[in-house]
Amino acid sequence: RPEGPETLPLPTKICIKTTHHDYPLTGSTVYLKYFSDTFPGYDKGAEFYDASFKTGADARGCLESVPEGKHWLVAFGYDSLHFPHEAFGSLPVEISLTYRPVIDTMLYLGH
Repeated sequence: RPEGPETLPLPTKICIKTTHHDYPLTGSTVYLKYFSDTFPGYDKGAEFYDASFKTGADARGCLESVPEGKHWLVAFGYDSLHFPHEAFGSLPVEISLTYRPVIDTMLYLGH
């Protein structure tokens, strides 16, 4: 009989669609800081965050098995049409196995 996994994946997920000027913003990087009530700011390096993902050609991306708790999403994207080209945004989220195991929303990025 094969050994079971050391941990079971949580049935939790965060899915984000990044937008800018009411248009999908593809290729954005979304960082997740676990267990934080405080906005982490836009000046931290990637190593500060606990997880990350990139949005695809449809400007959507997901992260599965997110732990329960309060977290912050911080996203960075590139707008090739408008100056300044850098776009960024943030969103506090809360995951709960009881009442909100999946979050699927839009994250608006500004300048």
